[in-house]
Amino acid sequence: MDDSMFDTTVLEAVDEALSIMGDNVKKSIYYFLEADLGLGYNRIPSDLKKFHDGLHLLFGAGANILENHVRTCLKRKLAVSFPNESELDFVEFVVRLREICRG
Repeated sequence: MDDSMFDTTVLEAVDEALSIMGDNVKKSIYYFLEADLGLGYNRIPSDLKKFHDGLHLLFGAGANILENHVRTCLKRKLAVSFPNESELDFVEFVVRLREICRG
């Protein structure tokens, strides 16, 4: 899988995960990320650390729930898993998943 396709899948997974909070909350999160952190929607896959930091600014430890839901969505969409994934933080998980998908 090329990086462009992977990035699209990451954005779909993020969208799906944030949708559990409702469309208006999801839009508010995206607005905060862009207005306050300079992280536009399409840049999320290339700046996962800023995305992670933004979620933690907004939700504190509760951000882990959203990140875990993104993980679940990604694994389902890509039909991929790997050992010891629980030892990786969110950013490391997505980076490692990208490597696996590259082959």
